[in-house]
Amino acid sequence: MLSQQKESDSAKQSKNLVYAWDGVIIYVTQEHLNKAHAHFPALLQISCGTPFAITVDEQPRSYHEVVVMASNLPHSTDSENQPYIAILIDPDHVLYTYLHPLLHGQAFCSLAVDRLQSFQKQFQQLMTAQLCLEQVKQLLMGVLLALNPQPLEALPWDQRIQLACEYIKCCVPHQIPTIADVALQVGLSESRLMHLFSQQLGLSMRQYILWLRIRYAIKLWMQGKTLIEIAVESGFSDQAHFTRTLRRMVDFAPSMLKANTIFISDDATEK
Repeated sequence: MLSQQKESDSAKQSKNLVYAWDGVIIYVTQEHLNKAHAHFPALLQISCGTPFAITVDEQPRSYHEVVVMASNLPHSTDSENQPYIAILIDPDHVLYTYLHPLLHGQAFCSLAVDRLQSFQKQFQQLMTAQLCLEQVKQLLMGVLLALNPQPLEALPWDQRIQLACEYIKCCVPHQIPTIADVALQVGLSESRLMHLFSQQLGLSMRQYILWLRIRYAIKLWMQGKTLIEIAVESGFSDQAHFTRTLRRMVDFAPSMLKANTIFISDDATEK
């Protein structure tokens, strides 16, 4: 159960918020600026003020109100001191069925914010930590339906790759499966599995496993573990290795998140 810590509204507004459950991370902030990075989750970005600026793959900066971005796309975002919401959804999560059709085979899609006008009050509640995790999940479903009322009936990946992902998630982080292990589970040769995995999801199996370890590390972080404990339990060689990987994949420094962020999850307390 979520343990709510009493804080004043002004204190909450000065902090970033992270709502998280398996396969989904929602980051809410009053000011967002990061460096170029790429990550496995697809990204839905929403402006709650004026349009935010995005630089995609070293192209000129452009301004948007709502953006859907495919996974593994190098980008940086500047909200220019305006409220901003970033929603990361793993492409092997069922909610990705709402985002994939919006991309129309492209890596990037810009949408008008008027599709989401009816959610402005809830966005403000989200910003000030007035919603419990179940309410946040309901809000996300409403937003996804507003953007795409006709999602795919199933994830757009080969069923053998989906099965591989499920098997790997059952193993990591406590056991790191070999390619041979996964190939045996899904009935593919090792070479065919590696090729199909990369072709379908846009990253290698090793990189996918690394993302699952980062995701597990974030869960430990929310539970109040120290950085050293997190690094050891999630399989990183040391704290520095964990920090470097986190910066590379989501461009966040652990010290910054620890000091400025309230975490809200199924089994986390706020920090």
